[in-house]
Amino acid sequence: AQEEPPPGAFHPGVVCAETEALIVGWRYARPASGEERRAAREAGYVPTESYSLCQAAFDRLPPAEQAAFSRIAPPVDPAKLAAAAFLAALALGLVGGALTSGGVPLGVAGGAGGEGGGLPDYAELPPLSPAEALVALVFRPPGR
Repeated sequence: AQEEPPPGAFHPGVVCAETEALIVGWRYARPASGEERRAAREAGYVPTESYSLCQAAFDRLPPAEQAAFSRIAPPVDPAKLAAAAFLAALALGLVGGALTSGGVPLGVAGGAGGEGGGLPDYAELPPLSPAEALVALVFRPPGR
């Protein structure tokens, strides 16, 4: 016997043919008939080659009908998905933080145009977005 899927693990884009809800946990599938594909299309769904049921709908079937289905484990584990998203955001945040410079020299000390006026010694740049930081990391000028 296979172990139970993690809580909240689901099948993205697959709804139960009976309850019309996203399938969370085990999915039970068998080849779909032409009539079942037509009914799915009329209900506004994209028909597939399989007729899928959630655990609750499968449990209501008589044992003779259950024998025609195969059990499919959920491909998406929310905990692993959240961990991957966190690590990606952390990596982009670190790269973005390293690439947002504090200041850019614009002229000589004291500014341009004489004493006390003109351009400041440094101008603050707005922070880079994560996408800009990634581009800056990949396309860094030679020697930097």
